[in-house]
Amino acid sequence: MAARPASGIAVASSVGICMPEASVAYQEDSNLADNSPLLGDYPVAESGYDEMFAAPGLLRPHWGDMARALEGIGGVELERQQSEIQRLLQSDGVTYNTYNDPRGSLRHWLVDPIPLLMTGEEWNVLAAGLEQRSRLLNALLADLYGRRLAIRQGWLPPELIYAHPGFLPSCHQSLPPGCRWLTFHGVDLARGPDGTFRIHGDRAQSPSGAGYTLENRVILARALPMLYRDAPLRRLASFLETERATLAGMARHNPDSPHVVLLTPGPNSPVYFEHAYLANYLSLSLVEGEDLVVRDGRVWLKTLGGLRPVDVILRRVSDVFCDPLELRGDSLLGIPGLLQAVRGGHVALANALGSGLIENPGLAAFLPMLCRHLLGEDLKLPSSATWWCGDPAERGYVLANLDRLVVRSILADGPCWDGSQLDAAARAELVGRIHANPYRFVGQEPLPLSTAPVLEEGRLTPRPVILRGFVVADGDGYRVMPGGLARVSSGLDTLQASLQNGGISKDWWVLAPTPQRHVSLLRQSYGPIVVTRDGSDLPSRVADDLYWMGRYLERLDSTARLLREAFGRLLEWEQDNTDERCLDDLLDALEIPVPPVAESPRARFFTLRQELLDLIADSEHPSSMQALFDGLLRTGRAVRNHLGDDSWRLLNRLQQSIQEPPKSLGARQARELLEEDLMLMAAFSGLSNETMPHHQGWLFFDIGRHLERVLHTLDLFKLAFITARNPGLPLWEVVLTLTDNLTAYRRRYRSALHPTAIIDLLLFDEDNPRSVGYQLRRLQRNIGRLHRSVSSTYRNAEERLILEAFTTLQLADIEALATLSHDSTRSSTELSRLLDALHTPLSNLSDALTHSHFSHAEVPRQLITMQP
Repeated sequence: MAARPASGIAVASSVGICMPEASVAYQEDSNLADNSPLLGDYPVAESGYDEMFAAPGLLRPHWGDMARALEGIGGVELERQQSEIQRLLQSDGVTYNTYNDPRGSLRHWLVDPIPLLMTGEEWNVLAAGLEQRSRLLNALLADLYGRRLAIRQGWLPPELIYAHPGFLPSCHQSLPPGCRWLTFHGVDLARGPDGTFRIHGDRAQSPSGAGYTLENRVILARALPMLYRDAPLRRLASFLETERATLAGMARHNPDSPHVVLLTPGPNSPVYFEHAYLANYLSLSLVEGEDLVVRDGRVWLKTLGGLRPVDVILRRVSDVFCDPLELRGDSLLGIPGLLQAVRGGHVALANALGSGLIENPGLAAFLPMLCRHLLGEDLKLPSSATWWCGDPAERGYVLANLDRLVVRSILADGPCWDGSQLDAAARAELVGRIHANPYRFVGQEPLPLSTAPVLEEGRLTPRPVILRGFVVADGDGYRVMPGGLARVSSGLDTLQASLQNGGISKDWWVLAPTPQRHVSLLRQSYGPIVVTRDGSDLPSRVADDLYWMGRYLERLDSTARLLREAFGRLLEWEQDNTDERCLDDLLDALEIPVPPVAESPRARFFTLRQELLDLIADSEHPSSMQALFDGLLRTGRAVRNHLGDDSWRLLNRLQQSIQEPPKSLGARQARELLEEDLMLMAAFSGLSNETMPHHQGWLFFDIGRHLERVLHTLDLFKLAFITARNPGLPLWEVVLTLTDNLTAYRRRYRSALHPTAIIDLLLFDEDNPRSVGYQLRRLQRNIGRLHRSVSSTYRNAEERLILEAFTTLQLADIEALATLSHDSTRSSTELSRLLDALHTPLSNLSDALTHSHFSHAEVPRQLITMQP
């Protein structure tokens, strides 16, 4: 349905939109809503607040032009664009995980195509309240970890602070003078039935969502370019530019060129995608705890070239896990000695350790008074009505009104009870817990959340919405992101504030009087810049992950080739009922038990088929395609910022193919699926080779691939000529096929299979990319280019090992290996000796690389002077 023209208003179409903040007549909007197949019958709750409609059929003024634009696009086209948005998100690998997920599986990020609109005037009021809240909480942290005036003056009860696990006594006065406790702040808020915003919670330890907010804006701009191009909304990039400048300004030792890192728990973190995304966008080094070490009071990054000093850490690891020396001793995520380095002023943290205290929900009841005492101002943004049970009068109110309140524990990730849903036994248990430890509980008044339009089946449907705003330190104050992350429920239930609870996200627009120019963090530098390449500054863990990514990729490729050939032979056996003897040797290569010959051919066929299918679809099988891909994906995610966008999209397509195979998979369909997987793997390898700079990172990736390939080729040789159950021409042809050399062999020798020709092609021909000689030559060249942390005129362990293998092959006598017939004992013995002589140094090569480049062994240091 085409949009109806309105006087003085630009008419929106399917290709563009221009939206002033307020100029649309209510009556015109009402007519539009009444006659719209997209907006018609939009259910607005009588007692609630809807972001789009003021009343049934009555649009809010700032939604008028957006409604016309959406109507011009139409429900069918919006659904198509919604599918395109999800395709782009999956292609980019945008994922998250839900807490308490027993499988820990990655979920696809969901984005609704309808943005959430807010007027500039309303936003200015909200932003002022958020900025004040950050100043207040920063002042409160400084007081509680300093003079503790709030407790001494009675503004805060000590039980509320000292009983909360976020309060870390070891952080008392740990921040050097002039430093800020709260650098980055996330605030969960929602609008109540009266239209007033209320704060539902604060996030300081890992305020996730800013990266997802930016990704939402980027993805929707790609899917709906004309809608976004001319839209008068405030841009996000300038906020992130401020964040980057703030982090750089925190450095004390190297202010002109500070080394800023983002500390992540690693790929198993529910929001690791955002960590990698922000690190790449803000030009930060993405590191894990094992990448950092404290030496001489400073924090250092372990790189291939040694230790590199770190000036600022943007942490996404919870407080207690950051320093196992002084905080949680069983933590594997932190850096021993970090807190002491902070005390000495040698490294800056954003946010400071101990800032998780502000996530205590009990503080909400005391913030109005604290704001007057600490800032001399009235609190601008109220929190949800909160009663702390440590106070006898407020505890009495909570217990008397339990049926209409929500009870929460002040402990981190503590339980929550909806009083209206409790039966008699659960209610009695909760009352007993409150009486036992009243200071650990608060009662809060639940309010229905406002609703926002969501596209469902071609129509707009209201769903509850909660927002997360973001604030960053800027100079002496704070700056608020213009917008943030909006989350809506897929049902009518009330949302929890946590980012990882699922649901659908929305792009939150803050409207401006005119379209805003695009701001990019990529700016021309007019001053001097240090030109760098991926060399000695590459983190050791990244090199390790790239190396194993290459090995997993090649291992996956080899398994897929074996399975493809096995399915092919199995299908031939089924069709012509021939005795396919080399199938047993393929089963040995796949480590599948060979069924007894006593089985009937039909039973044997189905047994073999199921064993082969398990290697494709059984995620629990340790040697299956899915298990191998898990290793590839795990290492790939750990080095995500070293992979190009197209490489990552291919990896995501490969993930869908391998981890989501068809439910009813037969032998023929399995073979076709393996063909597709092999093409995707080849594309990923080729694209990585073409787009990844051939510096230290690529060298380790390439070494991993070719080391795995040469070991697999040696195993195939041993199978074909030494250990075969059914040696001879059929198996030789299989080996040529598995190594992708059958065409090359036929071109050279026609159809005459001979051991000498096969051994020359697959062992000695250094111009054949699949030969052992080529692999060894390439490994030798790449290992020679690796950075050496210690200068020496002698070869290191890995150089000696590859030289040993290459020399062994060069000195081998091909005539002694293959002049005799294939079943000759002498020939088999000579070849077996050669294969073992090659396999031994190559097997030890991985350990040598680990010792030289991936591990940083401690060098003993004398701490005291020994007296004679």
